[in-house]
Formats: sequence, structure tokens, C-alpha cells
Amino acid sequence: MAFAFVNPLTALWEEQGLSCLLMPETVNVLDVRQAAFDQLQKQQGSTAAVPNRPDAAAQRQRQRAGHSPGQSSHRRPAAQKTAKAGGSPVAAAGGWNPLPAHLWPGPWQERLAQTRPGVILWTYYDLGADICNDQTPGRQERSAFLRQLLRDLGHPAGTHTFWPVCLPSAGTATADATTPESTGGSASNADIFWSGVRCLKARGVVVMGPAAAAAAGLRDEPRPPQQLVYHGHLVWLLWDIDVLLHFDQRYASMLAFLRHAFMPVLR
Repeated sequence: MAFAFVNPLTALWEEQGLSCLLMPETVNVLDVRQAAFDQLQKQQGSTAAVPNRPDAAAQRQRQRAGHSPGQSSHRRPAAQKTAKAGGSPVAAAGGWNPLPAHLWPGPWQERLAQTRPGVILWTYYDLGADICNDQTPGRQERSAFLRQLLRDLGHPAGTHTFWPVCLPSAGTATADATTPESTGGSASNADIFWSGVRCLKARGVVVMGPAAAAAAGLRDEPRPPQQLVYHGHLVWLLWDIDVLLHFDQRYASMLAFLRHAFMPVLR
């Protein structure tokens, strides 16, 4: 018996892994080649009758790249859902969307216009009163403490910004979509606060004191100093400024905690 190599005309057989053919010596090789040629012609005719047949090589290339038609069709509804909600992917995933600034009460809009963006945003319960009234009790002590703290951190200008979690209640409107909470002459609105954090492009938020944490919606959180994630932002809970002013021994540990915690957002 003899082996005859498959003729190039029998490419259809070769695609199936056939490289040689075992047959008796009495078989005419030309007859085999003619039969293969007829089979190839028939196959080509059936292929031409099918329009828009996908190219096998192109399909293999897309599969290697990880882009198959099925994958793109599965991703599209999620993207449409996010766009329909009008929020960013992070906000949509967390079930919270920022409140547009034009829906805020006037005093909050004015405060946003006067606040510069920053990578790290600071807040404490009396910040709104300190900003709006120079005669607020304890304002000078708190201001001096924060200036010293920022000097000790030694970050470039523009790294830090301050955004109040409360504003004096006398200048706060309540006709917006959310209901502010009033405590001790100040009105807080957690949705407006976190929407402002987003507007100011802050990547991390320092919340000083349990009253500020409660006003920002951070209830039942662990004791400071602690780090957590809220509405897509890193949040650091610290002691109240008035406490730090009377306990100098906590200052060094707080400074070391902040220097380490700020590293991921300041790279």
C-alpha cells in the first residue's frame, strides 16, 4: 500500500487535520484528486450562498483579545443604566447620587462658590460658624490649631480645603429636597455636604469630632482615629478640635496617623 500526499486542492481535508491518505496501490491518485477537487468546489458554492459569514481568523483574534460579541452585548445594559440614573459609576454602585448644586439652598451655593477645591477636605461641627462669624467663641483657638497642624503636615499649598458640615441655621433654607437637621443653632444636610465634597474634587475627608460625624451621616462609627470609605471617599475620623486643644499627648499620635493615612491620596 502506498501513501499519497493530499493535493493543495483538497484544502478542506487539510483543515480537518488530514495530511496524507492511506489507500491501495490499485487506486488511481488522479481519481482521488479529482474527487477532492469536486468536493472543494461544492463547499465553495455553499459558502458563497451564505451572506455575511464571519471571518474565522477575525473571530479568533477577537477571542484572544477578550472581546466577543456576547461580552459587549452584556455590558451595554449596565452602562445604559448608569447613564440613565445621571450619576457616576461609583455613585450608582453605592446607591447614592450627588445633589446638583443648583438645588441647594442659597447659603450653601454661596459657600461652595467661595471654597476652593482640594485633595483633602476638612470639616468640624463649628466650621460653618467660624467661617460666617468672626466673633464665634473659640474661633481663634481652632484656627491657630489648624494652621499649626497643616504646617506640621508640610503639604504643598492647595492640598487642603475646608468645607462645613453645618451652616448657621439663621441663613439656611429648608425648602430643598432633603430635610436638614438643626442642633445648637446650626443646620446640617448630609446630602449637600457630600455633594460638595464631590464638587470640590476631594479624594479624602477628615471629619473631626462625633458631632460632625453625626451631621455627615456617619452614625455609630468606631472611636477615632479610624479610617473608612463612605460615598466613594476615604474618610478619617478624628477627635474634636476642642478635645485636642486640651490633650496635647494625642497630637503626636494624630499627626503620625494622618501622615500615613494621606499617602494613598497624595501619590
